[in-house]
Amino acid sequence: MRDVENALQTYGETDRPLVQVLDVTGAPAAEYSYRRITRAAREFADRLAARQSRGVRLRVGVVCGNTPEFVVADLALLAARAVEVPVPLAFTREQAAGMLELIDVLVVDGPGRRRLAEWGQEQVLPAGCPVVDVELSELSAAAGRPYSVAPAGTDWICKVIHTSGTTSRPKGVRIRANGIGALIGSLSAVMPAGAFRRYLSTVPFSLLIEQVTGLYMVLLDGGCVTLLPQQAALVGTAADASEGVLGYLRAARPTALVATPALAGALATAAKAARAAGQEVAPALFGTSEVPLVCCGGAPVHPDALRELDELGLPVYEGYGLSENSSVVSWNTPGARRFGTVGRPLPHVRVALGEDGELLVNSSSLFDGYTRDDPTSCPVIDGWLYTGDLAEIDADGFVTITGRKKNVIITSAGRNVAPEWVEAQYARLPFVQALAVVGNGLDVLHGLFVIRPDTDPEQARAAVEAFGREHLSEVERVGRLHLATADEPWYERFFTVTGRPMRAAIERAIHAGELGTTTATATTTTATTTTTTASAATAGTPANPRNGTEARMSTVRPYGSGSGRLVLPAPGRDSLGDLVPEDVVELLAEAGFLVLRGFRPDLEAFSLFVKSHSDRVTLDPARSFHGGDVAQKVDAGTDAVGLHLENGNSPFRPDLTWFLCEKAASSGSQTTVCDGYRVWDGVSAEARTAFAAQDIVYSRNVEEPKWKAFVFHQLGGAKPSEEITPDDFAALVDSSGPADGRSSTVVEPLPDGSVTYAYRTPAVHGTLFGARLSWANSIFGPSYNYQKPTITFADGTGLPAGLLAELERVTAEVTEDVEWQDGDVVLIDNTRVMHGRRAIEDPDRTIYNAQSYLRRDLLPGS
Repeated sequence: MRDVENALQTYGETDRPLVQVLDVTGAPAAEYSYRRITRAAREFADRLAARQSRGVRLRVGVVCGNTPEFVVADLALLAARAVEVPVPLAFTREQAAGMLELIDVLVVDGPGRRRLAEWGQEQVLPAGCPVVDVELSELSAAAGRPYSVAPAGTDWICKVIHTSGTTSRPKGVRIRANGIGALIGSLSAVMPAGAFRRYLSTVPFSLLIEQVTGLYMVLLDGGCVTLLPQQAALVGTAADASEGVLGYLRAARPTALVATPALAGALATAAKAARAAGQEVAPALFGTSEVPLVCCGGAPVHPDALRELDELGLPVYEGYGLSENSSVVSWNTPGARRFGTVGRPLPHVRVALGEDGELLVNSSSLFDGYTRDDPTSCPVIDGWLYTGDLAEIDADGFVTITGRKKNVIITSAGRNVAPEWVEAQYARLPFVQALAVVGNGLDVLHGLFVIRPDTDPEQARAAVEAFGREHLSEVERVGRLHLATADEPWYERFFTVTGRPMRAAIERAIHAGELGTTTATATTTTATTTTTTASAATAGTPANPRNGTEARMSTVRPYGSGSGRLVLPAPGRDSLGDLVPEDVVELLAEAGFLVLRGFRPDLEAFSLFVKSHSDRVTLDPARSFHGGDVAQKVDAGTDAVGLHLENGNSPFRPDLTWFLCEKAASSGSQTTVCDGYRVWDGVSAEARTAFAAQDIVYSRNVEEPKWKAFVFHQLGGAKPSEEITPDDFAALVDSSGPADGRSSTVVEPLPDGSVTYAYRTPAVHGTLFGARLSWANSIFGPSYNYQKPTITFADGTGLPAGLLAELERVTAEVTEDVEWQDGDVVLIDNTRVMHGRRAIEDPDRTIYNAQSYLRRDLLPGS
């Protein structure tokens, strides 16, 4: 980022315009100079510095629109060397909470303050998180000194950028300052000199690519960024936003802009209309004879569409990138361009193909990992990022993206189809504003087409069918249509801010009959007006063991200040058996723990629910079973119970811990939960070093009746209890325990029939769902029915009192209570989230516990 900071030093005290804002008529409404913006940023950086703890980098959430205030905030955070976490205003409450869960302070402008109120501040922010307004006029009045930057030093995580995962809750990509610096240096080397001197911003600043092109590249050229009025929808936030942007092009007279495929299509339509009217394209669209540099990405554009734009005198340069490379990987440029490709790699980037055609990227702008892992995470192996995208590289180095590795559709007929390619074909239809093709396990492809509001659905259906017959093979052709008008709620539900389809959500809606399935000869329906019956909704849709017509979770809300979730039943579907196990596990992978309320199962239903998610059920041998061989009654006295993993101080730690509250206490006895992710993120560098350096060891003695009862259950009663020996226990130890390659156990039988064991395991480790480290163990755990274990480091030394005091403080800060209600069920990821209990004040309560190992076919991505 030194090039950007050098530009700020060069232009910072000048009166040249840095930000211009248009009004609804397209006329300039306001203009802000470099001096005013940078001095306001310096003032804001100083205020933020006062909130920063010594030696701890400040993590700042940014909820702003495309406003001058965003520019001020971004430059202030750069000067303060803080971590910026920008959040799109278009995010849902759950998505926003997922990105903001670890911030120290939130910055908002006017639109951001309004959006925060709509989300609910308490529901998206960590407890006690302050909210700070960034207001340009007030900062300008108070500003007293020029913008200044810190001396060159070490690299740091300057941003955490959202990217999609397996659920609607995004994960964060950690971006390095030096990585963005390398990327900007490459872009400036291949783009025309001065191209970004007048830039029109049409997509949200919360996107990294818009920060790079709409701010940093502008700064390098000493240019000005023009912002749309707040009343104008940004491209990607509404299906019809592209047409709205066209009206501002003439006023802005841009020299550069970044366009989505939808905006590129709108430009083509406007250019053809201008030519048909006998006008020159550039002056008609842009108010000047100079054609701007139009760069396009986010989704493929058909080569024929690019050629048509070229023939209209409006070249569009397609590129490719991903957040994990700090945005751009490759781009066509005026000096090196080839239709149908995404250009050559930038100078600092190397690309290669894996054996299966996957695109691999090596560069100096690679990211520094994710805030959370899920099956969509891109691994970095030996310095190469495995993008998950399928590609071809020609002899001249131009890259062509052919599809998404995990998006390849396998139909019920066993045919493979790349949906991106099919979508690019249908996107050529002028009335299509967005579309998605899905079809895994189905007899034909299904297509969700978002069409212009002024399009007749019957004509659209006929046009889609005719286009498919003419241009696509039978395998590639959409056989069942789902048409929706450009209605904002539908667009936001099924497409990301960058316009990419959320295929899993679309597939679920199709299987649930929410989109009004139609065949080529059936009457087309629109998603905004049609109500379907249960029988009509599933007509033509084959049964699917994962989705079918099973009810979905109708409401999922945040629970507590962390990532926990409250799940409520759909109307008329209030049985645990109505929940789809894949949905439950996918949500658990994100949340860490779930509170299922309103289902009110009995012991039998609870036990069946546990078994439906489990390969096998295990037990606590000191407890008795109730209602079968799954649920055990909790009986750990009345004192408070410390945080622990279930059976976490033994080699038999299960994957999942379950609770059923048959009767809740009138007061006290809340179950406590503590997310190991949050603990590890909150401890000091010294604590991290101590626990990363060596494992811990739990040593204890177990009485003969208890260890024999456990072995008897684990063997399924195959061996009478009186014949079970310590060798059986040792053999069970060898075949059990965490599959982390590090845990080990030494068992020693004693003359009185008891056994002692020493169980060595990491205190901090990956989880059931990913490699992100979690401080999750039983160091603070109870020993109500057993001998209290001795806990040491692997070298035999005790855990220092100061270290334990720090962990007690950090865990207490992030521990939350489960306020029980009758019939509640709680599911906990026992590899990530510790649990405990407040002291029992009212003993008139009944809670059951179960422990199990997850069915591996339910793992997301399996």
